Amino acid sequence: MSVERALPGSAEWAELAAPHLARYEMAGEFAAGRRVLDVGAGAGYGAAMLRAAGAAVVRGIDADPQAVADAQRRYAGERIDFAVDDCEVLSHAGEGWDVVACFEVIEHLRHPEAFLARIGRLLAADGLLLVSTPDRDASPPFVDGRPRNPFHEYEWTREEFAALLQKHFYDVEIRVQVASTAACSRAAAVRALREGLMVGSPLATLVWRKWPFRRKGGRAWTLLEGLAAPGLGDYPIVPAALAAVYGEPRFTVGICRRPILAEAGR
Repeated sequence: MSVERALPGSAEWAELAAPHLARYEMAGEFAAGRRVLDVGAGAGYGAAMLRAAGAAVVRGIDADPQAVADAQRRYAGERIDFAVDDCEVLSHAGEGWDVVACFEVIEHLRHPEAFLARIGRLLAADGLLLVSTPDRDASPPFVDGRPRNPFHEYEWTREEFAALLQKHFYDVEIRVQVASTAACSRAAAVRALREGLMVGSPLATLVWRKWPFRRKGGRAWTLLEGLAAPGLGDYPIVPAALAAVYGEPRFTVGICRRPILAEAGR
């Protein structure tokens, strides 16, 4: 996958959507009746999900003006709006938020510690931060000391990410978002099907891979991936101790309360 963001209905949506939607569904459990800031809101569907889950107010922040304009057009309405802002600085975010959601953003930031300190100042006294990031142990190995993913500044193991969050919050609960055993099995089955077709009839398979002769996304061969397409239930967010029971760990999720700098008055 060569993109980090996909729009509902796009060619990449089926591949990228499930884990993102599952995170926002989890966030919805914390959102009812509360003021929610969605940092890195992108296309805006997550902020809309939070409003639909009963959030009293939702604001989506993103650094991309086009993404914000699209989100505003699609989802803005009563008690939900979107604004352009630097996700590290958050100068236009406002304060006193009950919940800050920040999913798959912190790994893109050059100064993640400054970001976490800033979030601590934006939260209400009893507010919480919901933050997720890819698990480094489930990502491709670093190249020359940097993440292989060109969009990422940092990647952390579960333990490293917990330690980072604990520098800024007194109360940190770590959960794990896994790719379910069923989803992994379906993906393996599709790979086996492809290999079997290629071995059984290599010439016919070669023709099929190129037919119809149009862009790759519309070819019948690529549509085999749909057999393994994940749904929300394929990316549950579970207690860290139970991750292996449900599937393969893919993302680390932090639920953070009681910011240290905010309580220290700094």
